[in-house]
Amino acid sequence: MSCARGQEPPLGLIDPAAPPAAAFPLPEVLPPPAAARRAVTADIEPPVVANVQAVPGAVIDECPDPLTLADVLRSVLTHYPLLQAVERERGVAAGRFQSAQGAFDTNVAMAGNALAPGTYENYRSDFGLTQQFMTGGISAFGGFRTGFGDFPTYNLAQKTANAGEFRGGLNVPLARNRDIDRARATHAQARLDMALAEPAIERSRLDYMRSAARAYWFWQGSGERFGASERVLQLAIDRDEQLELKVNAGAVANIERVDNQQNIALRNGFLVQADRGVQQSAIELSLFHRDPSGRPLLARRNRMRPLPQPVQPSMAVYEQAVTRALRSRPEFQRLSLQKEKLLVERRLAANQMLPGIDGQILGNQDAGYGKSPLSGPEGLDRQVLQAAVVFQLPAQRRDARGKLQTLESQLMQLDRQLDFAHDQVRAEVQDAYSMLERAFEFHRQAAKRLELARTVADAEREQLRLGRSDVLRVTIREQAKFEADMLEIAARQEFWKAVSDLRAADTSLAPDNAGMLDEMVLPVVPELD
Repeated sequence: MSCARGQEPPLGLIDPAAPPAAAFPLPEVLPPPAAARRAVTADIEPPVVANVQAVPGAVIDECPDPLTLADVLRSVLTHYPLLQAVERERGVAAGRFQSAQGAFDTNVAMAGNALAPGTYENYRSDFGLTQQFMTGGISAFGGFRTGFGDFPTYNLAQKTANAGEFRGGLNVPLARNRDIDRARATHAQARLDMALAEPAIERSRLDYMRSAARAYWFWQGSGERFGASERVLQLAIDRDEQLELKVNAGAVANIERVDNQQNIALRNGFLVQADRGVQQSAIELSLFHRDPSGRPLLARRNRMRPLPQPVQPSMAVYEQAVTRALRSRPEFQRLSLQKEKLLVERRLAANQMLPGIDGQILGNQDAGYGKSPLSGPEGLDRQVLQAAVVFQLPAQRRDARGKLQTLESQLMQLDRQLDFAHDQVRAEVQDAYSMLERAFEFHRQAAKRLELARTVADAEREQLRLGRSDVLRVTIREQAKFEADMLEIAARQEFWKAVSDLRAADTSLAPDNAGMLDEMVLPVVPELD
């Protein structure tokens, strides 16, 4: 065993029977130049780019026009299933309100009874109406009954004149249940629930449009990443043609071309990954981008356009966003309506502290003629009018006191939550603006790096053309430029995601509000070198 560069082998590894090693290693035998030029070269067929057509079961968007953010947001508002599900809360709340109105329905009661044959054969019927009113807690009743035949002396009150008996009456609360009662409180809260459906729908609408906007910018960025992968691949393919001529002419070793071809294989893989990114983003976007029947649509690459150049945000953008958010965020409306519901419940609890004093008046009138041992000389042609006052009050009223204490604490909780909601909304706008401002600065640095990397790569390719460089150096420079290109695309993409986040935070994200897109500048897509 010999040791490279004259180093002594470790003890125990020297074979005493081995012949002595040469003082210097033998030179490596290289193939003749012609054999080197005939070395095997790779197959540089480009990969199959399937785009969204390869997605099984997909409905392809055939529209040739560029797909805009407004188109996607409009599709969300019209066809997004989860938003449609949330919007059904209006119907749910309306149904509950209608159920609450049932406490003020007119109740109709009817009954009939016949006793025959028997010792006392008689026939009775009864018809009655009751009605609870919204005003003053007043309730009324009325009815008509008949009782014909023979009745025992203890049931003579069931007998009527031959035309029956009419009755009616009123119940008027004088203290408890005069201003509010359980039925009116439920009715008022159900009406507030109808209003509460709107901030819930608006919150979901903003969240879904924000997700749609982020999916849209990711889809646009995937198209640019695909284009960057195509460009860097085409550079290696063009260089392979030049190296083939140089190898055939004996100007360079064939290993240079083989090195370039392994780089082509690597960049073919990049292109496949970029194509997968286009498919993935198109599939994700299809959840929000739908046709008129509501089916998800996979947008083709021809509907893409370059990501706009970032626009420098100003403090005026932040101030407008904060003002708009504090004025129109749905959380404030939701908490305010929840507080109103608790105030209704508090009024009801305070009502339960009052004594129950009800004034009642009722009367009945027989119609027609008839005879009864207890009816006097006028028979059953009688008229009765009664008035009464009913009093009821729990001595300790602990149930009402406990409810009042609970509701006072819940109202204080809501006040603190409302205060925190203002702080939270302001913090969300601050964070969104901070992300926007930093995204702009990050893109500025990424664009500067891209410009420098492009200059270095161009210079290295020129050195290769003049024979002063090799494929390895050019590959390193092009890889650095490719990475800078990807970073700059990601920076643009993140900037516009930050814009969408800020617009969602201040509730201005909508199809008819372009926001900072009004000031956008589309970048110039580089041509293939």
